[in-house]
Amino acid sequence: MKTEWISKLERFLEGNDFGKNWDGVYQDAVPTLRRFFHKEGFRTHIMSEWDSPSRHTELVATKKSLVVRIPWGEDHNGRSLVDLNGIEVHSHARPSAKS
Repeated sequence: MKTEWISKLERFLEGNDFGKNWDGVYQDAVPTLRRFFHKEGFRTHIMSEWDSPSRHTELVATKKSLVVRIPWGEDHNGRSLVDLNGIEVHSHARPSAKS
């Protein structure tokens, strides 16, 4: 499932002229990714590096039992970059309602 999400997000970002280098994350890539997830019916929020299990700032998208976490950080030149290889996708089965 992780590979499918990486491919889907890469196609979307490339289609929005981000190419393979998504710098300016907070100003450019994150708002674009949020629009993508909102169109898909997800809720999104930004999780700080202090609250994140990865210890990176993350865009977290949630839809029912599916959670997609996309970390970003800085490269050696100080540019902020989305790390699609660091994406985490979790699907939790919802407990069934007891009658």
